[in-house]
Amino acid sequence: MKSLLNQLARQGDIDWLSYYFAQFISEQANTDIDDLLALSAALVSEANLAGDVCIDLAQLSNKPLFSSSRIDCEIPRGIDSHQWVAYLATTSVVGDTAHQTPLILDDQRLYLHRYWHYENQVAAGIYARLSPEPVDKQALMVQIESLFADARPEEQEQQSAVLQAVQQRFTVISGGPGTGKTTTVVKILAALLTIQPDIRIALAAPTGKAAARMMDSIQNRIDQISIDADKRSLIPTRASTLHRLLGYRQRHFQYGREHRLAVDCVIVDEASMIDLSLMFHLLQALPDRARLILLGDRDQLASVSAGNVMGDITGHGRSLDQASPELAGAIALLRHSYRFDASGGIANLAQQVNLGDSNAALSLLESRDKSIHWQISEDEQLEPKYLDWILKSYQPVFEADSVSDALQQFDKTRVLSAINWGPLGVNELNQLISSKLLAKNQLPDSGSFHGMPIMVNRNHYELGIFNGDSGILWQTRKGLVACFDDGSGGVREISLNRLSDYSPAWVTTVHKSQGSEFDSVLLVLPGDAEAEVLSRELLYTAITRARRDFHLHAGRSVITQTIKRLTKRDSGLAAKLGWSD
Repeated sequence: MKSLLNQLARQGDIDWLSYYFAQFISEQANTDIDDLLALSAALVSEANLAGDVCIDLAQLSNKPLFSSSRIDCEIPRGIDSHQWVAYLATTSVVGDTAHQTPLILDDQRLYLHRYWHYENQVAAGIYARLSPEPVDKQALMVQIESLFADARPEEQEQQSAVLQAVQQRFTVISGGPGTGKTTTVVKILAALLTIQPDIRIALAAPTGKAAARMMDSIQNRIDQISIDADKRSLIPTRASTLHRLLGYRQRHFQYGREHRLAVDCVIVDEASMIDLSLMFHLLQALPDRARLILLGDRDQLASVSAGNVMGDITGHGRSLDQASPELAGAIALLRHSYRFDASGGIANLAQQVNLGDSNAALSLLESRDKSIHWQISEDEQLEPKYLDWILKSYQPVFEADSVSDALQQFDKTRVLSAINWGPLGVNELNQLISSKLLAKNQLPDSGSFHGMPIMVNRNHYELGIFNGDSGILWQTRKGLVACFDDGSGGVREISLNRLSDYSPAWVTTVHKSQGSEFDSVLLVLPGDAEAEVLSRELLYTAITRARRDFHLHAGRSVITQTIKRLTKRDSGLAAKLGWSD
């Protein structure tokens, strides 16, 4: 007879990785594969794959453990979380915080040892940086007065953020689109270079696209800020991915506890995308006296891998009064948007979604605001109206006179989906759009063609091209090549023979769009309102990618359920950093 866990794996209710881990644990402890220990091991593995750092046993007692409705799989009735903890603690493979065992119990949270170690080290690394940094306050205040001369009242938030970042070794600056994060960073750079002209600064982001956009934004802001020529020349002109900064090669990082980065300050943009493992490795590689400044939007989607570091640090939307004074003093919240009129449609819609007010959001979608467009669709097919809109929006890419013009045209519009598979998923929509554009433009019927946008699906460190980077296939004298913006106004051409694992990018996932902005955005949501991928953060992230127009293709019930579903990742980091419940 097949074990319960084997049946769950065969039905797709758990990943086979979770099954084999549970089997390993049961063998190590000499228990049955369907024992409570093995079920717990499978559950914590599943949680990690879903983005959780741990499982909270107190939240799981007497509840279905897995998604299957075909198999009854619960912790036995009458066993509460304290008894559950007590039983696990008697086994040889579950230890407390002082033991090296595959599984760790920390209070009523159960971790894989690796994630427990990451979480504790991240908390310790942040705490170690919460003490004030000695600076020349007189020189600093002179610089602040110069940077914020004739400042408007709403710029007080930015001024406070600059003061925080310069006077301590750890700062998180969180704000929505257009709240002045880049302007604040440039002023931080100017202030740091004033009090320490020889400071070594590294700029980074989780993805290549986000790093390029960070650098573009900084370059565009420099001339708008009062900085003398000497200081301007010292501002970094390049940003890298975090993996490149840390020297990632073949699953190992060159820089770490034994080999630190040669920097005095690291500034990371799009920090909401940083997972727990990457945050651990970044903190390990930083010199003890180096500053770390994280920028991002705490309301956006969390990282793809386990953890929600930005959310845990900033309290998941809670008031800073609920944080310890030391941590609260390291968090700066930028609320005033300079991009959107506070009464404008996109900003208002993003706000209502963020507040979880589905009725207000639906009213805005039904309004006549010129920046918001809603196509009600209750089935799993793309409405012809929006297929026509997509083809019309992307036609200028083919009509461009040069590849640089084509790249600019492509970055004006983006179609986003919540899922990869299914009729309204990235893969099928890309195939549909490609076939229609091929026919419309009479291009060769092949897998790759002139004018097709692509997205890179893995890092190519030797080429300086990274997972999530987008480019365009373009016919040149050398044949069909992949062309990418080089970050300085030029174009890089790369032979397709050297570029492996890329896909069409007419449509991308919302996750892949983080770190980018477009004039017009179309979000296509699946027809299943219960799809686990749908969340408030996903909708908010998609809305805030749009600068001018936001289009939504979704049913009413899907929108309502999406706004209601607030992602909560199980983690102990917020508690370890002193956030109160």
